[in-house]
Amino acid sequence: MQLLVIGCGQCGGRIADEFVRQNIQARAQRGIDIITGALAVNTDTADLSGLSYIKPDYQHRILVGGQRTRGHGVGKVNELGAEVAREDGDKVLEGIRGAERFTET
Repeated sequence: MQLLVIGCGQCGGRIADEFVRQNIQARAQRGIDIITGALAVNTDTADLSGLSYIKPDYQHRILVGGQRTRGHGVGKVNELGAEVAREDGDKVLEGIRGAERFTET
């Protein structure tokens, strides 16, 4: 099975970060990969920069709504979060398409 983990928001990003940590450990101890990649999607740059294991580039740590929130998040306003996610959905799709071993069907 090939698994690409996408974490949305602060909690989802932390879960995706933990998947990467577990994958590093599994690769070192057993020589296996449990995921093919991980992405974190957030409206808050501080949340994205607080991650430890997800690659620190714009393709893996995806800031959505940066123009509207200036990277400070949506303040728990779910409707605004959904709106900016729809507007910047292409950034997420780019990250997915750029994932290692991803094939679109």
